Amino acid sequence: DSTRVSPEAQAHARDFVAQRYGQAYLPAQPPVYKSRKQAQDAHEAIRPTSMEWTPERVAPFLETDELKVYTLIWNRFIASQMGPAIYDQTAVDIPIADYLFRANGQVLKFDGFTRVYMEGLDEKAPEDRERESDSGEVAGDAQSNRLLPPLKAGDKLKLVELTPEQHFTQPPPRYSEASLIKRLEELGIGRPSTYTSILQTLNDRNYVRTEKKRLIPEDRGRIVTAFLTNFFDRYVEYGFTADLE
Repeated sequence: DSTRVSPEAQAHARDFVAQRYGQAYLPAQPPVYKSRKQAQDAHEAIRPTSMEWTPERVAPFLETDELKVYTLIWNRFIASQMGPAIYDQTAVDIPIADYLFRANGQVLKFDGFTRVYMEGLDEKAPEDRERESDSGEVAGDAQSNRLLPPLKAGDKLKLVELTPEQHFTQPPPRYSEASLIKRLEELGIGRPSTYTSILQTLNDRNYVRTEKKRLIPEDRGRIVTAFLTNFFDRYVEYGFTADLE
């Protein structure tokens, strides 16, 4: 949970980025990231021990799952030492007869760290992305973050398909284990070493059940929650729990 990296490791990472991707991908100064206030900062961030050990080089010595974990650590560490991606925020108006269609999004100008790791793809559960796709719902930020192809005024576009659909607002999806942990991190409750036991307690006491990777409250969980919030509201507030820790 620490974000601190030793100067030696940063120097080696910068040399690696310059050699493999070019000077354009290096920020002017090595980046420094702020740790969460509850982080145990006595150690460095998780990172490769040496830039020599690329995922391709260690692949013959690792099992499939081990290689996936190592590749994730490698990619995120290297990306964290690279420069930002640059986008042009863009709105495209497409007039057709008496109708005007508008696409809001962004056009990539420089890929930066996304050449190694696309931030955000692993932050949202696949079932969340699937639900958004099925319902047609996309939050405002997500709309503006859609990648658009390079276009210029006057381009002729070809209509490939026209699909009339009706969409209804969907309730927020229930927590998955990953999204619940992310929410606990945002609230400052718990730390990586305790998240597993928190989830285990929810299941062992039959407070929730898991369906399609979602945590569904059981009757026992609802009753306990109602009791605690009615009689001990102060002690189950998120802020109280975070401050107590």
